[in-house]
Amino acid sequence: MTKDVQAGKKLGDSIRVFVRVRPPANNLDSSVCLKVLSDAEISIHQKSCSKEFTYDHVVDQYASQENVFGAVGKRIVEGCVEGYNGTIFAYGQTGSGKTHTMLGPSEDFTNKFPDEKHGVIPRSLEYLFQLIDQKKEMHGEKMEFLCKCSFFEIYQENIYDLLITGAISALHLRESVSRGVFVDGVVEKIVTSAEEAFMVLKTGWNNRHVATTAMNRESSRSHAVFTISIEAKDKTGGVTKVRTSLLNMVDLAGSERQRDTGTSGLRLKEAGTINKSLSVLGNVIMSLVDIENGRERHVPYRDSKLTFLLRDSVGGNARTCLIANVHPNSYFYGETLTTLQFAQRAKMIKNKARVNEDMHGDVVALQTEIKKLKQLLDKSVSTTPLQNPVLNGKYQDLFFDAMLLWKRDQSMVDELKLQLDAKEALVQRGNKALQSSRMIIKFRDSMIKQLKGTSPMDVDERVDLLNSEISTLREQ
Repeated sequence: MTKDVQAGKKLGDSIRVFVRVRPPANNLDSSVCLKVLSDAEISIHQKSCSKEFTYDHVVDQYASQENVFGAVGKRIVEGCVEGYNGTIFAYGQTGSGKTHTMLGPSEDFTNKFPDEKHGVIPRSLEYLFQLIDQKKEMHGEKMEFLCKCSFFEIYQENIYDLLITGAISALHLRESVSRGVFVDGVVEKIVTSAEEAFMVLKTGWNNRHVATTAMNRESSRSHAVFTISIEAKDKTGGVTKVRTSLLNMVDLAGSERQRDTGTSGLRLKEAGTINKSLSVLGNVIMSLVDIENGRERHVPYRDSKLTFLLRDSVGGNARTCLIANVHPNSYFYGETLTTLQFAQRAKMIKNKARVNEDMHGDVVALQTEIKKLKQLLDKSVSTTPLQNPVLNGKYQDLFFDAMLLWKRDQSMVDELKLQLDAKEALVQRGNKALQSSRMIIKFRDSMIKQLKGTSPMDVDERVDLLNSEISTLREQ
């Protein structure tokens, strides 16, 4: 395995953390507390105290939306096309630029698509369908894709469908073996292009709960979750390979302090609910970090709908990227430090991303597929990855997927063999018991013949007793 592939697999195991600094706010303290040291390091300082943090990527206020997507979204979207679940979510205090990063400026969110000011979600949709079109062009009619979009929000711990204007009925979370955790009854729109998916996004965004606070003219009062499910069918070689994946893009509501936002009444209640769910998310991450360090901890996924819904995204079957948005003004030193510490802990969590694939076809086709995988594995054993042409270039990922499939099929065969061995052992024990019973019957028959040749008074009783015993043994 090459170093690049090894590095890629390590990145796939850990949550990737991206830090973006928003421009300073002129109406607040003009001094700044943040300094970007490199494309992976940032420092926060107050008076004589300074702390440095290292992440996967750090950008300052001058970074373009295109650069942010290139660092954050491309790899996640590419993985989804190959069958990996992916999640991108933005975290930070209110007014730190989360919605701007995920969606783009609200005043520029028009019918024009694509637009240079658009954020991670619209760009992900555009890139996703570019990759799908390339796959279709490469494989022709043998490759089919089905994409469905949903958009909902978690507002005051209730889930509302954003694709239904004025929705008042809250939806419920359900859990199943096949689907995992999902929102029951949510509207799913089938889309065939990036433009159609963008219109679904725009429709839902217009229905989201927002309000004006002292820190943000359009403060998000809910966690918004835009999900696109992807199903890819490859009908090559008589075997249908079905790969499914979910791409979750989450714009979290911002944490806020009442003294900063000046909220009261309903807005204060909303802020309390938001802070509580974000606190649970922090507790989940702390528990997962403790588990990584060898401690036994309960992970409180079910303490909020947000963490229960994103269970696979944090410590589960997904490739995840966290965008930590921070405010550079010294006035927000405390909230900024908290966000950076949260992001640092999240970076320590390891997910267990795997390809969601199933295979369908007749027995002969499946046996042929297994034979091909065995041949591919045999070729790889005798040579190093660099010497083996099968493992070079774009075929590396195919080889590793083939190995996983072969191991899965081989494990099923091994399990069947174990079951067969257990049944054979059971049959052998039964045969031994049967032979023993037959020997006892013969012995009792000979005893009866001997007794019938004698004339004691109790012969009849002993004969009856032995006959009864023989009858019982024959039944057994």
